Amino acid sequence: MLQLAAQHPGSRALVIDAAWRTELPVDVDALARAATAALAETEAAAIGVDLDAGPRFVAAARAPVGVERFASEAAYRAWRAAGSLPLDGGPLVRATVARVGGAHVVRLLAHHAVLDGYAVTRVFRRIVARLRAEADGAPLPPERLGDLAALAAAAAPLRAPDGAFWSAATDGVGDAGHEIAFVDRVAPPSGEPRQHRARVAAAGVVDRREWPAQAVGTVAAYTARYLGTADAYVGVTGALRRSVLERATPVQWMAVVPTRVDVPPGATPAALGADVQRWLAAASARIAAGERPEGLLTTVPAAWRTGRLYGPIVNVLPDVRTEGWSLDVAAWGPVGDCLISVYPEPGDELVVDGVFHPELYDAAQAAEHVDAIAALLGATLTAPHAPLPAVAARPADPDRIPVPGGWAVPARMRAALAGAGFPADVVELRTEPPVTVVLHGVDPERLPDARAVLPPGVRVRRG
Repeated sequence: MLQLAAQHPGSRALVIDAAWRTELPVDVDALARAATAALAETEAAAIGVDLDAGPRFVAAARAPVGVERFASEAAYRAWRAAGSLPLDGGPLVRATVARVGGAHVVRLLAHHAVLDGYAVTRVFRRIVARLRAEADGAPLPPERLGDLAALAAAAAPLRAPDGAFWSAATDGVGDAGHEIAFVDRVAPPSGEPRQHRARVAAAGVVDRREWPAQAVGTVAAYTARYLGTADAYVGVTGALRRSVLERATPVQWMAVVPTRVDVPPGATPAALGADVQRWLAAASARIAAGERPEGLLTTVPAAWRTGRLYGPIVNVLPDVRTEGWSLDVAAWGPVGDCLISVYPEPGDELVVDGVFHPELYDAAQAAEHVDAIAALLGATLTAPHAPLPAVAARPADPDRIPVPGGWAVPARMRAALAGAGFPADVVELRTEPPVTVVLHGVDPERLPDARAVLPPGVRVRRG
């Protein structure tokens, strides 16, 4: 994550922007005091990044808690959309308390290099605990939340991922005509992704310990059925917190775990969830022993050819619900394709929040996927032992050509090249394997521009 931060300094694409809102009466000054105290207890709030040295983490003075007031929802939304964190050595965790009409908001802005979603929630809950304790006349004493040095000392040394183990999740990636994602390529993280959100009733669901894995299995099933495949390749965010120390320490301590889910006819959410749980337990043990699945991107040939190990990332957050407060996440961190987050809200609701790369999806496509997944989750999580409802597969393009990692469609490739500034008279498309785009008379420096808009299984060269 630190290297990614160095490649995109100051980008909102690498920031978590989470805000909790309440309509309850709140003393703004007391809320600001609670936030100040909680940041003082959080070691990661005193960390910055110095790009001139490599990059590397450096000590930073904690940022003062901001206090804002907005007369309209529109003004508040504009303020939320603008937040980012420059990598100038300053702190990478910021808190603001705000009044929006009659509501109160706690906004936490954190760089993904220092905090993950679990950690941000841990800091927020500490703010609420301090606020309530002061209101009850029994303020909480200062306490360090966890221990970064002890956590680092207890961590296993890094080691190369075991290809034999991880092949259970990566075999088949990159095969010709084997589609694993909604779109045929990935793109660099965007600071302005498309976002669409839906809510579904889920009475009693979040009281079941199995529901997060069943939600992952359901999103995987949607992916497979939509693509018309027998299995799904998804990335599953894992918080990796196995010990008391890991759970107590707000820090970036997660990974995206490549996961392959078989989706046979008659599959149920319960069965899929059990498969997901077994795989994540085994993968988490490997990660705890020092393996990092992101290393597979450079060691699995299919991954470095296609740029991916999985399609959608599935991010289930079972522990973010806080009574009296609703959560609104305006930025989730880096997304090169799409991220589907699922989390509970007070009132027996599940929020399905989809974030999509704007170069790969339009607003209608983003809404279609989120609404369909939300409807499927609403139907399946309340009846996890019943077979999954039908999901319509998208129509196959009749002139599609198998290429490593999926399919190439000639008309779409020509349109993409035209949009990238390559006129039709310089483009020659050779559809026999290996599928190749020959660009006649173009500057060699422009070849990467063509590769960036084509499926990664298509070769590009000068003619």
